[in-house]
Amino acid sequence: MLVRRTLAIVLVVVAVACAIPILRRAHTPPPVDDPAPAVTVRVLDVGQGDATYVHNGASRVLIDGGPDPVRLGELLDSLGLDGSTLDAVILSHAHADHYGGLAALFDSRRHIRVRMFIENEDASPSPALHALRDSVLARTEHDGLDYRDGDDPCDNGTATCTFTLAGGARLEVLRPPDAEGAGVGANDRSVVVKLVAPDSAFSMWLAGDAEHAEIADAERAGYARDPGMRVDVLKADHHGSCNGVTARYLDLTKPSLLVVSLGAVNDYGHMHEQAKALYRRAGLPWYRTDQNGTITLRSPGTAGGKYSVSVERPGTDLNGPSDRRANQRNCKGM
Repeated sequence: MLVRRTLAIVLVVVAVACAIPILRRAHTPPPVDDPAPAVTVRVLDVGQGDATYVHNGASRVLIDGGPDPVRLGELLDSLGLDGSTLDAVILSHAHADHYGGLAALFDSRRHIRVRMFIENEDASPSPALHALRDSVLARTEHDGLDYRDGDDPCDNGTATCTFTLAGGARLEVLRPPDAEGAGVGANDRSVVVKLVAPDSAFSMWLAGDAEHAEIADAERAGYARDPGMRVDVLKADHHGSCNGVTARYLDLTKPSLLVVSLGAVNDYGHMHEQAKALYRRAGLPWYRTDQNGTITLRSPGTAGGKYSVSVERPGTDLNGPSDRRANQRNCKGM
């Protein structure tokens, strides 16, 4: 009898212990994306920074990680990515509002595997970026991670590299301007990504914090011809700064929608009034993460299929509390 009572107590304790993690993790289940060839893009609400998650078939890609590993970790958890594999992580450039959150990927508690990591590997004094790079290097030795230079994404000297995802979508990764070029700062060293859905049903241009110099360089480099710059959706360069857009840029990309990643309270005046005026003149509506939350774009990935947009909070062409007119010299004439 004593043995049975003891066993019953043990079973109760085990049951309670097993239930605790379940109770702690009780939350809204992760979103379910449509199967291939459908493409889902989420411009994540990470505050004043950038992070974009792409899902196509069995492939998952993260472009930038925002400034905060705690916030990115919450988003990774909400997407059900614990214990999963990311086919590629692309860091556009060496600024903390793009790389800071990526430390969450290498938190051993999440058991996330990264197959490829691409960045331009520019020198930086940042201890946080050095720590991130150490984590990447450690995975190259212990987990077979493929660490690639954004200046040579295919490891063969070509400026453009095409990666095909499991569901048939393509990532065109484009080399940024030469680091030795006069006046080329970190923003204008942003690795550019063009996402193209299967059957070219949807396309999106993501250029990190590229400013006027890199925008002009993209045309000089021939990207308007190969892989082509016309897209359905443009992710605003540099968080809606006036130095991240020109009339020529909008003419080359010809988007039908703009998405902007930024924080509601920021020190930069984003979105700049000059940029918003230019977008309005082009008849280009926008969603912005500070007002709309995470922005989700879905394409069926089939010819003739139209993409859809959903946001956490409604409204288009919204203003934000930090928006102001910029005084930068190269924006005054806009």
